Amino acid sequence: MVKENGRGFYDPKLRRKLKKLTIYIVKHRPSTKYSAESKPCSHCTKEIKRLGIKKIVYVDAFGKVNKKLTSKYYTDYVCPGYKELARLNIKAD
Repeated sequence: MVKENGRGFYDPKLRRKLKKLTIYIVKHRPSTKYSAESKPCSHCTKEIKRLGIKKIVYVDAFGKVNKKLTSKYYTDYVCPGYKELARLNIKAD
């Protein structure tokens, strides 16, 4: 059983596996044959880092595929869903 404390999962076997994991983030755009921009927002990045995932692969605004170490990735982008929660004064962690 995996338990979680405030700093993330502490099952050693799971932590070792997550430190090798690469997450691919893709957004499908039905109107064209190309992918839409899919870089993770600041909230998603926080969770990806908390889990200890090693690499992030995403498509930028120019359609280029980017692969970065999670430790080197930073964004201040807030997705529309979190903007709406903030507008309604709903706290989301």
